[in-house]
Amino acid sequence: MSRFHQSTFAKPENALKRAEELILVGQKQPALQVLHEVITSKRHRTWQKSLEAVMMKYMELCVDMRKGRFAKEGLVQYRIVCQHVNVSSLEEVIKHFLKLATDRADAAIEAAKEVTLSVADLDEDMSPEDLMLSFVTGDTDKDRTDRELVTPCFKFLWETYRTVLEILRNNSKLEALYAMTAVRAFHFCQHYKRTSEFRRLCEILRNHLQNLAKHRDQRDRPDLTNPESLQLYLETRFEQLKVATELELWQEGFRSVEDIHGLMVFAKKTPKPQMMAVFY
Repeated sequence: MSRFHQSTFAKPENALKRAEELILVGQKQPALQVLHEVITSKRHRTWQKSLEAVMMKYMELCVDMRKGRFAKEGLVQYRIVCQHVNVSSLEEVIKHFLKLATDRADAAIEAAKEVTLSVADLDEDMSPEDLMLSFVTGDTDKDRTDRELVTPCFKFLWETYRTVLEILRNNSKLEALYAMTAVRAFHFCQHYKRTSEFRRLCEILRNHLQNLAKHRDQRDRPDLTNPESLQLYLETRFEQLKVATELELWQEGFRSVEDIHGLMVFAKKTPKPQMMAVFY
């Protein structure tokens, strides 16, 4: 099947057309496979607009089917294609991916509310099995609804943030998008009180920064002696400090202060006065 697709779809637009035909008849997995083979094919290593359209549809399928591994593989390949030719296309695809994952999580929350309200309003009789399950586990209707509808979408959104940060790390051309993604991930942790994920997020960003310092001669790496780059990194760490405080994670807050101090020492520059006011 793989060899057949690779030999048939010499042009990305043909693969996209075939994928859309498969989606119309409910064959989403084969459609995803068709697009995946085009994206990972060595013959499509030159950027073209039709390849961006393939990526957009591919991201939609990945989110719809919660295929995080496929999404990451596709983005890694597309980054290779775009990095030195049209990095703005990679940016558009990633923004699309983030919006789709966020919208899906928001929709799951609304759907869960409607299901819970529906059960409560109808005062529906519980089956003996449901009654026994709730007695044994202590689960309410809301607990079960959240577990079935909300949790999978939240897990996928969290995985999406991690994937995007990994794809964008140490890339000077997309450092603004990297910073925006980090801040959105902070706010996700803050809003839903995800303390474990927040700690992991801080560690991920810390590792990225350490690798940046180790590989100073790497091509396209951010230059922290550049005022704009330093400002982005500092703003991200100040937001990290703020969220750590809101979540009452004092140890993580202290480590965030150390991160900020380390950035200032590394860049040998002092941030703007208003930022230092927050720091102190």
